[in-house]
Amino acid sequence: MKKSTFVITQTILSIILAASVGAVVVLTLDIRSGGKILPQELFNQQTSEKSKSAPKETSEKNNPAESSVKETTSKVKESSVQESVGVNSKPQSSAENLSETSAKEESEKENSKSEESKVSADELKLILTEPKDLKTNPKELTKFINDYGYGYDSLGFNHMIIVDVEPESSAKVYCYQKSSKDYWWNIAGDNKPITDKAFIGSNGADFDVKTGSKKSPLGFYYVGEGFYIGDEPDTTFPVFEITDKTYWVTDTKSKSYNKHVEETDDKDWSDAIQMISDKDAYKYGLVIDFNTTSPDKKLASAIFMHCGNAPTDGSIVVPENVMKSILEWLDSDSNTYIFVSP
Repeated sequence: MKKSTFVITQTILSIILAASVGAVVVLTLDIRSGGKILPQELFNQQTSEKSKSAPKETSEKNNPAESSVKETTSKVKESSVQESVGVNSKPQSSAENLSETSAKEESEKENSKSEESKVSADELKLILTEPKDLKTNPKELTKFINDYGYGYDSLGFNHMIIVDVEPESSAKVYCYQKSSKDYWWNIAGDNKPITDKAFIGSNGADFDVKTGSKKSPLGFYYVGEGFYIGDEPDTTFPVFEITDKTYWVTDTKSKSYNKHVEETDDKDWSDAIQMISDKDAYKYGLVIDFNTTSPDKKLASAIFMHCGNAPTDGSIVVPENVMKSILEWLDSDSNTYIFVSP
């Protein structure tokens, strides 16, 4: 009898103790939730929202844009290495022949892509004639110049190239022209860049770019002349032909520092870029007047817009067909500025 009473008493105490603990848990949840016990669904929702707002990793896996740029750069480098190595003349096994066939097919595809990139200006479908009934300025241009504290009345020129700098030394390029009624239009179409495959200096962009910094200069710069190798572009804009005697002086001790010269017997420079040595890069281009008037020896030289598909030592590069199209868009009446935007 005593044993039964003890067992019953123990059971009752256990039930009371469990109920007390439950009450404490409920009270705790009630206080933390502001007087309401959170339903499980709401808790899951809040947890999910916190997870979404948590800082994201910046690794290559979680950043497709970075990965894409790196893959593109890697492909360019691989392509350059393959071209410089050439074809192996030793006898090959069937597996090697298959590999060579695949490489050849891949090479043909790359060549095909290269040819496709050399389309004419007409195929870019540019708006080179002043649109009829133009009564407004492009919204994106208005926002752009307002963001940097400018107004249309301060733009005392009629052609403008905007280089919109992006991560990984990439950029988008926009081209605008002023109409006879002082309105501007985008020659590639509303809110469209003429190319989104531009690149700047490998170390980005900055103001007062120093020699050897591998940065592109930020700001507004006059564009006074262009250049070409081989076939002359169809333009009345001032251009000079690059020959084996054409140099751009990079010798800071020379009176011709950061200027275009033709080789002469009385030259006073020892360092210069022989421009024809890079026919692909300088096939078409524009001279950006950075540090060209009374040049500062501490600031960078040879800043151009020219052909290319990878980050540079400071110049801005665009696909060849785009560069040619820009030259042919400009004419003898063009008062042109380029704005490299942070």
